[in-house]
Amino acid sequence: MTTALMVGLSSLGPAAVASPSERAADTDHRVVGSSDQGDGTYLNPVIWADVPDPDVIRVGDAFYMSSTTMHMNPGVPIMKSYDLVNWETVSYAYLVLDDLPETTLDGSDMYSQGTWASTLRYRDGTFHLVVFSYTTDTTYFFQTEDPENEAWRRTEVDGVYHDPSLLLDDDGRNWLAYGNDPLQIIELNETVTGFAEGAEPEVLLETIHAPDPETGVTPTEGLAEGCHIQKIEATYYIECITWPPGKPRTQVAHRAESLDGPWESRTIGQEDVRIGDSGGGPAQGHIVELEDGRWYGVVFRDSGAAGRMPWLIPITWVDGWPMYGEDGTGQHMTREGEKPIPGFEPASVVSSDEFTNDAPRPTYTEAEAPDLPEYAYNGSNLSLDWQWNHNPDNRFWSLTDREGWLRLTTGHLATDLLDARNTLTQRTFGPTSSAEVALDVSGMNDGDRAGLSLFTARYGAIDVRMDDGGKSLVMVNSSSTTSRTVVESVPLTGDTVYLKAEADFTEQVDHGTFYYSIDGVHWEQLGDTQQMAYGTDNHFMGYRFALYNYATTELGGHVDFDYYRISDELTGVLENTEASASVERAPGSTNTLTITVTETWSRGTVREIEDTFEIRNNAAGTYDVGPYRVVVDTHGGTSVREVEITV
Repeated sequence: MTTALMVGLSSLGPAAVASPSERAADTDHRVVGSSDQGDGTYLNPVIWADVPDPDVIRVGDAFYMSSTTMHMNPGVPIMKSYDLVNWETVSYAYLVLDDLPETTLDGSDMYSQGTWASTLRYRDGTFHLVVFSYTTDTTYFFQTEDPENEAWRRTEVDGVYHDPSLLLDDDGRNWLAYGNDPLQIIELNETVTGFAEGAEPEVLLETIHAPDPETGVTPTEGLAEGCHIQKIEATYYIECITWPPGKPRTQVAHRAESLDGPWESRTIGQEDVRIGDSGGGPAQGHIVELEDGRWYGVVFRDSGAAGRMPWLIPITWVDGWPMYGEDGTGQHMTREGEKPIPGFEPASVVSSDEFTNDAPRPTYTEAEAPDLPEYAYNGSNLSLDWQWNHNPDNRFWSLTDREGWLRLTTGHLATDLLDARNTLTQRTFGPTSSAEVALDVSGMNDGDRAGLSLFTARYGAIDVRMDDGGKSLVMVNSSSTTSRTVVESVPLTGDTVYLKAEADFTEQVDHGTFYYSIDGVHWEQLGDTQQMAYGTDNHFMGYRFALYNYATTELGGHVDFDYYRISDELTGVLENTEASASVERAPGSTNTLTITVTETWSRGTVREIEDTFEIRNNAAGTYDVGPYRVVVDTHGGTSVREVEITV
């Protein structure tokens, strides 16, 4: 029998995606954001995202890491790994620090402050964490027996104990080292919930600096902070970051047989790692022992607009000193290597989200918080990869108001994205990353602004604006931390729009680009290229993808996000789509139809998707005919292709 095929393509729009008759093509389930190469090796940075000030411990066969939160909530992420390469977020120490104008964006803010470097330790079944805040002028002590399944308890002491490090000594005494030049230490109580009775600070080290590895001269200037203290066998080690004049950021160590000294000092890691036009030395962190006795160091490197990224480096012990790198000099940081522990699957601290509310209830929702309605649990369980900009208001966001959607309702007036409550964020990641959302804007009020941002003080954004009863799409580009420019605006007539933000951190070029689509398939760029930049005045944080909805004139409007989908590919706009089809005769009067869809994107990405269908013989000489629909993977999501078939 002769069969003839007529093949054509068209988009069926969002309604077609939900059709139960469609069959999804096989999708790539590769974990986005992991440095695991899949062949037993990894690359540095081991997490190519903003995870600064790492403190890593091993408990049994698992590793735990805490990091800096700053103005994001919930605060102080706790990450877990079984191989030191693949990390996932399992906990946060708190929902909110306090209810203040600075924490709630009520005429003030805590940008670049909040909580900074934390210290994480474990002893006798209990995890201990200490962190400080310049926003509240308080230092916090946290405890839990099970960070994955229990909320952290907390106590507080007045004052800021900068860059603290816990020492839970094997003689039963507990200490907190902190500060810079000089480095100080104070004794803690038996429960590690505050200071020992009558305890007073003492100077531990007059200077944190160590002799230069080339000249032997100890610097007297430059950054010196970020201490990590631990006892290895009978020796106390203190690792710190320094930044001597004319040198890259440097990892130094001090050691002594007693906390009273005398102390020896040595530079254990110093290399100006060049990426693009920028250099920087991985530093600030400390070493951790594997079960088999090997040691690794986890430090971070300032890496442009994507943030401060952890590096995993083998440790070589030389004369009792933990030297970073495999040659024992501390001057050759490992760029890549074998995974310390093989056999574990990739994991990541970023993820796509379909907003199905099927995640477990986060433990941070049960942590201590001000007794106010805005912090009460609302029945919605976000993935642990999400954090809010400043304190959330749980009355005005939901995963339950509309099943399968994230609803953001305006509950506070704002003049700009920087003072908007309930902006939901995830880290960008490198070397390239993109985020795509589908947005229903039918519930907006006049004066509302909702969309997708590459977010810091110098943010870029693509948003929907409703003014005078009409909607428009706008691209905003910040030329400074205080100046915003509307680069381009186009009318929006429908109630559904798809938005995409792409971030290119390759060689630290730090470019951001924004796109929109009406059907989820065909994209148009809006506006120009955003030049992202890192700085202490630019939130002191790497860029984040941010979802938002805020009101400028009246409250009560809402928008619904259908999904948030991330990719490590930059696709740009769809330039060409081609399809081919063939029919093969199969037993049982059945024809097997194979359809191949090839997509070519402006950024050079070419995708080929294949799907098969059966065309059954209904009667002699009669065959089912099209249209047949193929659901194909596009940039981390799905879209529909229609293939007209005549047989």
